[in-house]
Amino acid sequence: MLNIASTDPPIVQFTSIGRKDSLRNVEDTGEFVVNFSSEPLLHLIRDTATDFPRTVSEFGTAGIERGPSRHVRPPRVAASPVVLECRSHTTLRMGNSTLVFGRVFLAAVHEEYIVNGRPDAERLRPLTKLGGDEWGTLGEILHLNRIPYEEPQVV
Repeated sequence: MLNIASTDPPIVQFTSIGRKDSLRNVEDTGEFVVNFSSEPLLHLIRDTATDFPRTVSEFGTAGIERGPSRHVRPPRVAASPVVLECRSHTTLRMGNSTLVFGRVFLAAVHEEYIVNGRPDAERLRPLTKLGGDEWGTLGEILHLNRIPYEEPQVV
């Protein structure tokens, strides 16, 4: 599960329940890459969710093509439409989980997913991991303008 922890400086946070490879890799290297998953990648991403032994590569087993990262050593998923290259900032153990905070050094969005200078959710078609064997898709997107605050008029 990925969350934004700070925008200035840019820091993201993910949670490892137990001691999974993602956590071990961050502890070993101090770096990680967040690869956003989109609907077309669902089955490839699902294939990496197996609890493989540490000696087995999820990339290789699932047939996922790697791409080089620009600022960190871990590779990126070549087909991922959005990639965040991060260096470990802080880890916090909480119960059976570890929260990993990472400073983002590169946020890369493939140009075909950019509309009016911003990533477009309808083009990205992001996936969410809900728990167990459940995944979520974006569904309908609602566009609502924010209501501007106006000072009360003194009469």
